[in-house]
Amino acid sequence: MSETTKTHELVKSQFGPVAAAYSTSVGHANSEALQMLVEQVQPRLTDRALDIATGAGHTAIAFAPYVTQVIAYDLTPQMLEETARNAAAKNISNLSTQEGLAEALPYADNSFEIVTCRVAPHHFADIKKAVAEMARVVKAGGQVAVVDTTAPEDETLDREINYIEKQRDSSHVRNYRPSEWKAMFEAENLQVIFLEQDFYTEQGRMNFATWTARMRTPEEKVRELAGLFRQASPALQAALEIEIRGELNEDIFFNLPKVTIIGRKAS
Repeated sequence: MSETTKTHELVKSQFGPVAAAYSTSVGHANSEALQMLVEQVQPRLTDRALDIATGAGHTAIAFAPYVTQVIAYDLTPQMLEETARNAAAKNISNLSTQEGLAEALPYADNSFEIVTCRVAPHHFADIKKAVAEMARVVKAGGQVAVVDTTAPEDETLDREINYIEKQRDSSHVRNYRPSEWKAMFEAENLQVIFLEQDFYTEQGRMNFATWTARMRTPEEKVRELAGLFRQASPALQAALEIEIRGELNEDIFFNLPKVTIIGRKAS
């Protein structure tokens, strides 16, 4: 089995059993952040949209009222089941689901006006191939919008934060720096029209205990991570906005650096 296939299988095994938790995840379902992304992209009612690695479908559902059709696409069948349930609960009728790999989209060139991918690329087995596929299926003049957790440009912080993410979730591949995202977009003829760095939050700072429980992080990893947060250097404390309020894991709060990048495909 290739490393790429191993990563795909690991993602499915990790996310299948916890799919329902992503329907209720405060950060993934953040309506304010989702509406902001819709406003940044400015979809038209005639647009076809594709949401890659849709998870529980929050982004696809957010775009659905503003486009003619949206396809919610994901590697994990249980996530697509969550998406279908969530769309039905909101009476969304122009959304369909499809299973598949981000690195091999089953669509013709120039099929969509909008391609989105939110809080997922850090799991992709081959990020450059995935970005190339996004660029391939979007039409000239169309937009590719990616939102994901990111790593600082500082090498030490990059290494520390990616280590933390990997310990919490073994299917994590890498949080990419904003400069890496910009380079990947430009390499695929996507002109960067928006680039912003801020924080992925959950209506206030993220709770460490909730964050690890959602991914069912093994207890020994939870203990190690709690120690890393409590002993973080001043630079890491600032990068993750760490706040320690007490002695329990429930008393550790933080935020993850996030990047939003939107590229328009050149004619």
